[in-house]
Amino acid sequence: MTRRALVLGATGLVGRHCVRLLLGCKAYDEVRVLTRREVEVKHSRLREKVIDPEQLEQEGDFFKVDDVFCCLGTTMKQAGSREAFEHVDHELVVRCGHMAKQAGVRRFMVVSAVNANARSSFFYARVKGRMEQDLEALGLPLLVLIQPSLLRGDRPEKRLAEDVGNLLSRLLEPVTRWTDAHWLPVPAERVAQAMVGMALMGPDTGVYRVRYRDFQVFAGKFQGQFPALA
Repeated sequence: MTRRALVLGATGLVGRHCVRLLLGCKAYDEVRVLTRREVEVKHSRLREKVIDPEQLEQEGDFFKVDDVFCCLGTTMKQAGSREAFEHVDHELVVRCGHMAKQAGVRRFMVVSAVNANARSSFFYARVKGRMEQDLEALGLPLLVLIQPSLLRGDRPEKRLAEDVGNLLSRLLEPVTRWTDAHWLPVPAERVAQAMVGMALMGPDTGVYRVRYRDFQVFAGKFQGQFPALA
C-alpha cells in the first residue's frame, strides 16, 4: 500500500530524526519535506521543497499525504518577541493543521510540551495549550499531541535550561524510574521514534497526548519492527 509522509520543521532537533527514521524504515514510499532551508539528506524517496512559511497556503498539494509529522517550533531568543514566538508555535502550527485537514490527512503528529495549558499563567505553556486546543477543534481523524519536557540532543544553538535540566535528570533518573516522570528530559531521537511508532502502530482515530512513559512504549514498538534503526 502506498503511504506518504510530510515532515514540517525537518531541520530541527526532532524533525531531523523523523526524516532519517521515515526514510530508513521503508514503510513510506515517499517522504516530503517543506522547509525554510535545505535538509542535509539525499534520498530517492525524499521530496524536498524550500518555501517561505508565510506562503504556506500555496502548498496545498504538498499536504496530500497520509501522515504529517509537525516538528515546528522556536525559542523566545530566536523569535525575538512574544508575538513572533506565538506566530511560529501557535499560528503556523494551526495553519498546518488546517491544511492537513483540507488535504485529507489521516494522522497528524505534532510536538507540543509537557506543561501545555491554555489557562496557564506562563506564556510558553499557554501558547502550547492554545495550539493544542485549536488543533483539536479542527477535527482531524487522528491527532497525536507529543508532550516532551526538555529534549536531549545536539542543537546548533545552546539552550541553558536544557543543559541544566539534562544534568539534573541524569542524577535523578535512577530514583524516578518508578514514577511517571513526565518532566524528565528525553532524547530527541526517542521522541521521533515514538512519533513514527504511533503513526505506524497506534490507533487510527482520536486525540492522544503522548508523554515520557508513552515515548518508551511507542519507541519500543518502532524499534521492534525496525531493529536496524534502533
